[in-house]
Amino acid sequence: MVLITGGAFQGKLEIARELYRKQNPGKEPTVLEGELAALGQLQQADIISQFHLWLRALLQEGKDPYSMVEGLLAENPGVLVVMDQLGCGIVPVDAFDREWRETAGRIGCLLAKQADEVYLVSCGIGRRLK
Repeated sequence: MVLITGGAFQGKLEIARELYRKQNPGKEPTVLEGELAALGQLQQADIISQFHLWLRALLQEGKDPYSMVEGLLAENPGVLVVMDQLGCGIVPVDAFDREWRETAGRIGCLLAKQADEVYLVSCGIGRRLK
């Protein structure tokens, strides 16, 4: 698994596509958006974009995001996960948004520990951290 993170609208998905193409010459990745895709679809994706929004949807549905992420990675260990960093701005007033932000940050830390590679993207430039 590869984790690609950074602020919103920084070029994370393009970096993910470039990494995939380097690993799989001549093949285009299957990219799914976390907010819109079901777990079964995400298990087949090459790249999951907007992963933080999938976590939000799980919390809204009352599901345990930690076990869902564990199951997803067990079924799709080679996936490239793209997620926004949510903890760098103003603390949200809404309790749910605070819970989502904290959960996304903690899961991001867990993903980074498990990942083969971790990239931080800013201004379209991906810097490999791990």
